[in-house]
Amino acid sequence: MNQDYQGIEQLLAKKIGLGRDKIGQRQLIKAINIRQKACGVNNVSDYLKRLESSAHEFQQLVEKIVIGETWFFRHREAFFLLRHYVQTEWLPSHSQETLRILSVPCSTGEEPYSIAMTLLNSPLTSGQFAVEGMDISQTALTIAKKGIYGKNSFRFHDQVDHEQFFQVEQNRYQICESIRHQVKFSAKNLLSAWPPNHPPYDVIFCRHLLIYLDEVSRDRVLKTLDRLLSEGGLLFVGAVETSLIKGDNFRFLSRPSAFAYQKVPVASSDLPLTPPQPPKPDQRSPLKKRPSATLPKPPKKEIQLSPLEMAQQFANQGKLKEAVQCCQTYLQRNPIDAAGYLLLGEISQAQGNLEEAQRCFQKALYLRPNYREALVHLVLLRESQGDRQGAAILKNRIQRLDNLQG
Repeated sequence: MNQDYQGIEQLLAKKIGLGRDKIGQRQLIKAINIRQKACGVNNVSDYLKRLESSAHEFQQLVEKIVIGETWFFRHREAFFLLRHYVQTEWLPSHSQETLRILSVPCSTGEEPYSIAMTLLNSPLTSGQFAVEGMDISQTALTIAKKGIYGKNSFRFHDQVDHEQFFQVEQNRYQICESIRHQVKFSAKNLLSAWPPNHPPYDVIFCRHLLIYLDEVSRDRVLKTLDRLLSEGGLLFVGAVETSLIKGDNFRFLSRPSAFAYQKVPVASSDLPLTPPQPPKPDQRSPLKKRPSATLPKPPKKEIQLSPLEMAQQFANQGKLKEAVQCCQTYLQRNPIDAAGYLLLGEISQAQGNLEEAQRCFQKALYLRPNYREALVHLVLLRESQGDRQGAAILKNRIQRLDNLQG
């Protein structure tokens, strides 16, 4: 890739945070060539100048490279957890308030509409919650606002009540007005400035974004999400992004395949210290009391973590190199443990090493053919590389697996 292509990569990183090698090089070059022809620009150097001077053309390139692959109730466990959280935690203490939920990036709208459907099947009324969908793609937002979908938006038909939420005609599914009124869409970039007085959200869905950002942009986005999320609120991320969440104020929720964190208060280290109080004189005797004999406390028993547990701990702290070393140590001793390869694949993907990540996920599937988490990771990986056909094959495999288990 020559300097002009690299210049376009740097511009994409600066404006939307897209990390190098986060999308396939072939896919990026193809998108650039398409836009060059559309603009009548013969060489990449002149096209780079056009991008730097034209916000419209930059947006057109973004439309070509963003990945809009999504469907209703994607990772359905997240929506089960959302409903449980509303019923057991949020509603009992906020019954007079409005639940505010953000879906970013919302793509073509399937996620925020799924959120609205979930909440309408909870104890909440339509007036007790509001859903906002945000994305940088104007094309995706246009589709979302229309709310008309085809069969490809439904990977698990048994999860959607078509009669309640859609008007169906000739394999076209129109979102009912009652659902469309619950969701507001807008164009927004998480890297742009947010007003300091912006009201917080109780739940944020930010799935399959962090993995495409470079490290600097990812840290900025995470700080924004932290500021936008209310205390006690939930943050949903993608399956491969759980190792990217840093900070002591996010607690991972151990709900399988939900991939969620809860924001918890962090004990302040700068609280005023209580000054020491002088001992009160003993009125009964002028003599000093002798300290009573106390038995020594038994030493605390240290908990020994396995290399795999240490790898997960390092990954959660963002120490990816140390996590890789622990994983490799574990797999040397346990070469047929699919969970070890799954974790190593997640860490490799977070590092941007997509070839190694794919190898690890495939190894995990070889050792455990029905390993749903490994299948999900491979689907997301192939979608990010533009391999929609390969991703579709794996999605069908997941659906068959879910049908057998259901």
